[in-house]
Amino acid sequence: MLFHSFEFFVLLLITFVFFYSFPKQRIYILAVANIIFYSASGIRYLFLFMIVSWITYMCSLKITKNYGKIFCCIGILVNVLNLIFFKYTGFILNNIEKVMGIIFPWQDTLLAKIMLPVGISFYTFQLIAYLVDVYRKEIKPCDSFLSFWVFISFFGQLIAGPIMRGKEFLFQIDSLEENKFTLTNFKYGFYYIGMGLFKKIIFADFLAKKADIYFSQVGNLNTLDAWFAAYLFAFQIYFDFSAYSEIAVGVGHLFGLNLSLNFKSPYISANPSEFWKRWHITLSSWIRDYIYIPLGGSKKGNLLQYVFLFTAMAISGIWHGAAWTFIVWGIYHGILSALHKIYRSYIKVSKENIIYKIVCIVIFFQLTTIGWVFFRASSIYDAIFMIKKMITFSDVSYSMTYVLYFGFVLFLYGVHLVEYFVRKNENTISVYWQKYFSPAVRAAAYIGIVILLILFIQTEESTFIYFQF
Repeated sequence: MLFHSFEFFVLLLITFVFFYSFPKQRIYILAVANIIFYSASGIRYLFLFMIVSWITYMCSLKITKNYGKIFCCIGILVNVLNLIFFKYTGFILNNIEKVMGIIFPWQDTLLAKIMLPVGISFYTFQLIAYLVDVYRKEIKPCDSFLSFWVFISFFGQLIAGPIMRGKEFLFQIDSLEENKFTLTNFKYGFYYIGMGLFKKIIFADFLAKKADIYFSQVGNLNTLDAWFAAYLFAFQIYFDFSAYSEIAVGVGHLFGLNLSLNFKSPYISANPSEFWKRWHITLSSWIRDYIYIPLGGSKKGNLLQYVFLFTAMAISGIWHGAAWTFIVWGIYHGILSALHKIYRSYIKVSKENIIYKIVCIVIFFQLTTIGWVFFRASSIYDAIFMIKKMITFSDVSYSMTYVLYFGFVLFLYGVHLVEYFVRKNENTISVYWQKYFSPAVRAAAYIGIVILLILFIQTEESTFIYFQF
């Protein structure tokens, strides 16, 4: 069920009305809404999700007792094997066939027809984080499977995050009955939902069509075409993924729930460290807390720190998809992170040096854009071909068309900067908007935005990029 579909808004409206009409039954209302939402992707996968959640829940209850470590490992193993089976089995078998030169008789079996359950990567990481946090005694195990189910399957963020932790979200689920309807939450809810829909419908879906044209004919691209295609996808994936996350935050506000903001204007980052504090923040922090730091982080010397960075980012790439393009994308960012650590150990520059920071932002945005080619290309061969064109400038063809194209890229970056400014000053802007514009003008603006969204919405539904993960 897509966030920008009629069915979703019907579900959201009905759930909202029932939620505030029957405060004593809120946990049941959300539990049912979660089931309806996820069942739209397939009843079988709903049962799978519920079974894995129940096993995780039962293991968490045993963690605080004898043999707690064993039950923690069992819970993690169940989740990891579930993810590997559905997401990576075909990829593993295909690569074994290529390396060993043998053919497995699996292509015509039921195994080849298994589809990837929607949101499996996200709910797997959320379940693992919960188990580890209980084992570390950072949170107490939930004593009600109903509450646990609502926590792990909240339909506002189930499919593509943000990845919520128990210490951030469980206590909110436990106090649902205390949530009061407030105009502030209602406004913030529609503010984030509106922003997300605007990004998705006006920008992401439009850019997707253009980017698809270029990436479908990689062999015909010259240097400037390749750069333009990479820029298009860089903004497409940002607008698409941040749109989903912001709609999720907005849905949470409507029910008095605070979800983590997953994006904070990532393309103004001057280095890898800053980028991962702004891009897919909940995944980045998950990788840091459950992979990078447990491996040793920065406590075992510089060389091992670089190895741990490389390993953590490679795992991030594997998490994104069962393809070498994703793995190489993760490795690429691991290399960038390690090189930045080395660079910073030798070069010390004042944080107040604005010119230096602007230069770093420009350079790192180009490096990030190059990395997105691996993420989007259909194959490693296509990605290498495009990147070779981009970095060697071996096939440059100038025309006024390219001036318009790259002017459009600057426009997109300008939109990104405006978003950064609005986020940074949203309280001031809100006060100014309320004070200097009459209710009639504000209402006309809101109606205009709704009409614009309706006019631009596609007749065919376009899914969010991260639904495939």
